[in-house]
Amino acid sequence: MKLYNYISLFFLVLLILSGCEMKNGPVELISLVASDSVARSGDIVILSCEAQDVDGDKLAYNWSASSGEIAPDGDTARWTAPNKSGYFHVTCKVDDGIGASDAASISIRVVGGVIQGIVTNAVNGTPIEGATVTINETNTITDSSGTYNIYLAIQSGVYQVSSTMDSFCPYNGTFEIPEDFTSNLYTFSYSLSPIPEPGEIRMVLNWGSEPSDLDSHLKTPSIEGQSYHISYSNRGSTDSPPYAILDIDDTNGYGPETVTIRQSFSGTYVYYIYQYSLSGSFPDSKGTVQIYNSPDCSGETITVPDDGSGRYWYVCNIDGENGEITIINQVQNSEPSL
Repeated sequence: MKLYNYISLFFLVLLILSGCEMKNGPVELISLVASDSVARSGDIVILSCEAQDVDGDKLAYNWSASSGEIAPDGDTARWTAPNKSGYFHVTCKVDDGIGASDAASISIRVVGGVIQGIVTNAVNGTPIEGATVTINETNTITDSSGTYNIYLAIQSGVYQVSSTMDSFCPYNGTFEIPEDFTSNLYTFSYSLSPIPEPGEIRMVLNWGSEPSDLDSHLKTPSIEGQSYHISYSNRGSTDSPPYAILDIDDTNGYGPETVTIRQSFSGTYVYYIYQYSLSGSFPDSKGTVQIYNSPDCSGETITVPDDGSGRYWYVCNIDGENGEITIINQVQNSEPSL
């Protein structure tokens, strides 16, 4: 009789246990992050998905994307941006294999190209943080290294550039992307001039990557009985004759190459550029000279001509008595003279 009771109790307990379902704890996706929020077509973005399961179950990570190519590797994935612009979503779904799951998506902007560069101080060459850069009505702010990135479709043509910063002259210029340009990254660096002190005249040369070395030259009228020739080999002085100086001599392309006349004297100043590098040409350089007068940054913007040959770009003459600028803008084989 006792044995019968034990057997009955055993089957009763077994029946109760078999009617109970073991609870499965939830899966929680903690974070989904991407190495970049903006990418160019063809760029690779690294994604990382962090999740946990309260029961300690082994998790499976399933990746998908609205466009582009996704290469999963467990809780990480490599996503190749598609060859089109727009906002695209990458999704990570995590499950424990026994019914619990969680998912999240992240949005990544894909652009046709990037225009980037560094904005520097035209007098000392240091990068400028916080400058506003506007290219074809799209604007951004330079970072601590003076670098800017503007996301635009890269197409051939002329681009308008403007830039402002407190205590600096406004910058207005252009650059041209040629028809045979095939990259989705274009570099355009330039410099901003501090507002000239009373009586100062400043000439700032910026150009492209080639030729790598363009040299600014300034010939002065007679100053206290002597004329001077300012260049990289004789940089001048601001507190003694010729009261003008080559602030920066750039040899790696882009510029700036800057000359400041601190105090001008009666007579003609001759300003020209010499192509020191053997490779490239003045038309290739897309060089631009900005001339700033005090105190309102007025002056001239002079772009190198597309025609002419030679290693000398005769930019302009400046009247030391009234500051009047006579534009020459001619590429020639001989050195300009007074």
